[in-house]
Amino acid sequence: MNTAIDLLGDTIRAARMKKGYTQEAFAEMLDITPVHLANIEGSRRKPSVPLLFQMMELLDFSVDALVFSEDHGTPVLHLDGLNDRQIEAVIRLVESIKM
Repeated sequence: MNTAIDLLGDTIRAARMKKGYTQEAFAEMLDITPVHLANIEGSRRKPSVPLLFQMMELLDFSVDALVFSEDHGTPVLHLDGLNDRQIEAVIRLVESIKM
């Protein structure tokens, strides 16, 4: 059974491949190592929220496509590095999408 984090990694990988980006090229665009990207896509690491938003922009993804799994399981967000105001904004954004 796939968890929400597994689905997030799979979604990122599929979107990257659909855009025709190699792991190396996409990692360079994100200013991360290819190993870090491989760990995110392989569901061994969770992306930070700022990195997730950067991925969404580069992959032309909507928030709901990356935050919510196909089975509408639990959202997976890593909020480390955000201040309280940014966390509140993310929560409001997610709540508005769910309505």
